[in-house]
Amino acid sequence: MVRRAPLVARYTWSLQAPAFFLEGAAAGLIGLSTFALKRTLGGDDWMVPWLICLWQVPWILSPAVGPLLARAHPQKTWRRLALFMGLPLIAVAFVGVRPTGPPGYGEGDLGLFMAFTFFHYFAMIAYIPHRGALIRTNYTPEVRGRYFGSLGVLAIAGGAIAAKCGGYLLDLDPRWLRVIYPVAGVSMALGLLQHSRVRWRSRRHLRAFAALGQTPAQAMRRAWREAFTILRQDRAFLRYELGFMLYGIAFLCSIGLLALFAEDELKLSWSQYTSALSIAFPIAQVIGSALLGRFAHRLGVVRITSIAFLLLALFFTAMGFVTTFAAFLLLYCLFGLSMAGVHYGWNLGPLHFAPDGRAHMYAAIHFSMVGIRSAFAPHLGLWVRDAFTYRAAFGVSVALFLCGLATIQKLKKTNPG
Repeated sequence: MVRRAPLVARYTWSLQAPAFFLEGAAAGLIGLSTFALKRTLGGDDWMVPWLICLWQVPWILSPAVGPLLARAHPQKTWRRLALFMGLPLIAVAFVGVRPTGPPGYGEGDLGLFMAFTFFHYFAMIAYIPHRGALIRTNYTPEVRGRYFGSLGVLAIAGGAIAAKCGGYLLDLDPRWLRVIYPVAGVSMALGLLQHSRVRWRSRRHLRAFAALGQTPAQAMRRAWREAFTILRQDRAFLRYELGFMLYGIAFLCSIGLLALFAEDELKLSWSQYTSALSIAFPIAQVIGSALLGRFAHRLGVVRITSIAFLLLALFFTAMGFVTTFAAFLLLYCLFGLSMAGVHYGWNLGPLHFAPDGRAHMYAAIHFSMVGIRSAFAPHLGLWVRDAFTYRAAFGVSVALFLCGLATIQKLKKTNPG
């Protein structure tokens, strides 16, 4: 860690470190969902983009969440999130799963599985902004990138271990799904309860923000008006969001197709798929996060985001030509490196542009864009694949990544931080 870092930063990191590891482990298991929907539960291809839509569209409500979070007691919010994010995953224990054919293949209650994971992800619209506001409050800009990078490494490590173990069990018997997801729910709840132990350095600005709305309905109306005002007045933040919108459309077009491509074209086993997803990908992401932690303050959010978009364009260009597991595994190393940069820019970008006391609001606007693009982008990729090929669908994503890169690049001279 950085020497002579502020005491509050060191104190916060010591409590957040186990929380990030536990939440990362839960995320690693939940990240198997698209492949599990197809392989373990016997879902059709069209269900994968719908699953992504169910997870992401609720982010549209994010601008209304900021003022409500600012009004709530932060420790109580973490405890409520532990309940609302943990219980739906624990409830997957009641999803019926039946083995069919070779080991690892099965059929199950698709609707129930999609409903439970939807309720978990719905609570994410409060979790991410609340976590971002804590990071904005307790870490100074000089050390924020370094500490966030190290926390990201812990989350990645937890996710890698959990996902590889989960894939091994699902290769043996699809009914392990009913155990793996409840374990993820318990891990997520414990991580959130650990977060509740962190004391916030100051909530003065948040209390002033909270005073804008007296009731939830007022807070929602004012939040949406404030969101449009911020985007109209803060031109640099607007450009950053336009670049991320193009990236997000590109990413959502193809992220669901990667699981289908691995299942339909490459015929990968759970062991092979998780070797790429939970070994090659996270190792590369850890390396990328460690490098970012070292150079983040020097490079800045805009440059890191630009590099990440370029690497993603290269990844999806090459993915269209993959025919072997070895090539798939190698490319997932590049995927991990690129997503380390995206993770940094996606989480800390809004905090970079936000003035004091507005972290919740800027983050909420940023996250709401996820919901807007998620309403159509996952289906766009499947439509292109059905009309043409996987390669064509990946090509659409590459073009959009490059457009996002060109948009973000214009900020390098005016707002490189």
